[in-house]
Amino acid sequence: MGTFKIEGGISLKGDVQPQGAKNEALQVLCPALLTSEKVRITNIPDIIDVNKLIVLLGNLGVKIQKNGVGDYTFQADEVNIDYLKTEAFKKEGEV
Repeated sequence: MGTFKIEGGISLKGDVQPQGAKNEALQVLCPALLTSEKVRITNIPDIIDVNKLIVLLGNLGVKIQKNGVGDYTFQADEVNIDYLKTEAFKKEGEV
């Protein structure tokens, strides 16, 4: 692991907003299917894997509202589980 050596008498200050991690984002998005209540998730990274999962959730009938960059609200009150048996699902799930 790299290290930083800081020298000098100047104090550091500022803000850093790290991008959400892909593996955690994938795990955090799926539980939105377990409730019919609105679920707001922030700091979602804008990457292909995560975006494909968001599209898949929408195809399942989850209502999706984009609130801003990396900020979404999901509501799974009308999930169509039969979508998982369709050819469209198989095609969408391809890499």
